[in-house]
Amino acid sequence: MSEDKEKSFERKEELINTAMKEFGEKGYRNASLNNILKEVGISKGTFYYHFKNKESLYIYLINMLVDRKIKFFEYNIPKEAYEKDLFELLKVYTIVGMKFAKENPYIASFSQTLMSNRDSDINKKVMNDVAGERQDYMVVLINRAYDRGEIRNDLSRNFVSNLIIHLFANIYELTSIDKIEDFEPALENLIKFLKNGLAK
Repeated sequence: MSEDKEKSFERKEELINTAMKEFGEKGYRNASLNNILKEVGISKGTFYYHFKNKESLYIYLINMLVDRKIKFFEYNIPKEAYEKDLFELLKVYTIVGMKFAKENPYIASFSQTLMSNRDSDINKKVMNDVAGERQDYMVVLINRAYDRGEIRNDLSRNFVSNLIIHLFANIYELTSIDKIEDFEPALENLIKFLKNGLAK
């Protein structure tokens, strides 16, 4: 491996953090790849050896974010939490999600910018894949809640799954959240609303 490639490998985490900050502060369209590379101190040639373009870097960051969040949740949610009902489990997810955001401020800022600009072409393209995986997992939890008698039988599983997924996915639009610290009370209100309307 050449010296440039060695440097690139060593600075990959720095590149990721700097790109996360740039995209988080400016959004995809206004983020500057030149600024990112200048801040990290790597050449365009080195960058293009690892990434095709700005879009491929952005997509890489989103996939990395999802992987890191999944691992964080696996490590921080105790097994006994899955014995709780759906609504209590969603509260646990909220608390752990906030812990993740506080421990990873650049990632939290990046996520917030991503969610608040979901209608852009690039975010639609990427979020469809991410949302699909998240929806599959949520459907499993909702089906389990039905099987355990936690949700009213007069409401179809498909309707309840679509409702919950839609509300959580659009929490920014529903509450006009501007700050990450406002996310937890907004989600708590949403969970309370869901429990009052859906629980047996």
